[in-house]
Amino acid sequence: MSLDTISVTLFSIITLVVLLSIRLPLYIILVVVPLASSLLYGGESFLSVVVKKTLLSGSTWGLVLNVFSVSWLVSLYSSLLIVDRLGKELSKALKSNFLTLTIVPGVIGLLPVAGGALMSAPIVDSVGEQAGLSKLKRNIVNIWYRHIFVYIYPLSPIIILTSSLFNINMARLILDQLPLAALMFVLGLPIVGLKWSASKGSSNVKLLLKDLSPIITAVFLSFTLTPIDKHVPIDRLSMTIAVIIGALVFILVEKAPLSVIKSSFKDKRIWELSLISLQVMLYRFMFTLMNMEPLIDLMNRSSIPGSLVVLSLTVLFSFVSGAPTAGIAIAAPMIQSIIGITREVANLAYASSFIGYLGSPLHLCYVYSSQYFKTSLTDGYKYLVPLTGASLLLALLMYSFVWS
Repeated sequence: MSLDTISVTLFSIITLVVLLSIRLPLYIILVVVPLASSLLYGGESFLSVVVKKTLLSGSTWGLVLNVFSVSWLVSLYSSLLIVDRLGKELSKALKSNFLTLTIVPGVIGLLPVAGGALMSAPIVDSVGEQAGLSKLKRNIVNIWYRHIFVYIYPLSPIIILTSSLFNINMARLILDQLPLAALMFVLGLPIVGLKWSASKGSSNVKLLLKDLSPIITAVFLSFTLTPIDKHVPIDRLSMTIAVIIGALVFILVEKAPLSVIKSSFKDKRIWELSLISLQVMLYRFMFTLMNMEPLIDLMNRSSIPGSLVVLSLTVLFSFVSGAPTAGIAIAAPMIQSIIGITREVANLAYASSFIGYLGSPLHLCYVYSSQYFKTSLTDGYKYLVPLTGASLLLALLMYSFVWS
């Protein structure tokens, strides 16, 4: 017997949390949960539609190729220990481990691909070790400060989508979110450590530019090659091409031997993360294909305050999908039918969808970073729950006193 949307959503969340808590590998969890949830919702026919949509989607293969290429570039950096040297040189250039840990992930975070978390992880690992941070703290620092800049980045897909769905000026939305972004930056400081440890010595600018050139190349080409995406069926193919060229630049400037290049493809993280990317898309398509009317009816019948309706819907769908764009796209029509559209509603919907995504176990940056640092997703919630909880509380306060 098929279950309704609300029951399947609850089943999905509970099963996900339970399987994570017993520390099953994520690539196993992301087979069990979407397949079981799809079967409970609509049987084999619904499951076949979800699988077909996933495998035929340009978004799916765009993500898989993006992650594969970025993982390969990161593997190359790690295999020659270039990342340790790069971390030290960046710390010297910025004159502080503190600035390296909080600024570099954010700058690299502007790279428009989920795998970007992998590109900052080795640097945070190297500098964080010098600063005396545990592996778990390094992981959270990498995730948290990677997203602060993205939160107010004009080219971010979630900002563009929110502006369109809620008919709010993008510049107005970004200005409204600036204070919250600043407060979120401050919230993470106790994890980084408030000690400003100045790095000794001056940086070798020539060496720094040499080690950064593959990343700079990838970032530059990811924007300049964007027009390609209009003519191909695979999403963000420009990004994959840009990163592969960046990897080739790395091989040339670092004079990587053939043995290192071959061994980089044996790095199991490349293949695990690519597989997880495919599985996450399966999970997302399941939710986009489900009928959300029962949830709208439930919200309409409830006496929940409007602000909590906005927050709960956006957090829910961002959390279960692991994507803020999916969260806001699914929740927006419901919010508009229940509450309507105002500036404060648009701002709260944006903030809570983004924050809900930050704490999701399906958040690909969190998954990739945790894999890199070899820390469990559940252990990370020791820090993520207070950070995201405090951020949501601040968003509610701004909804009531700033954005209205």
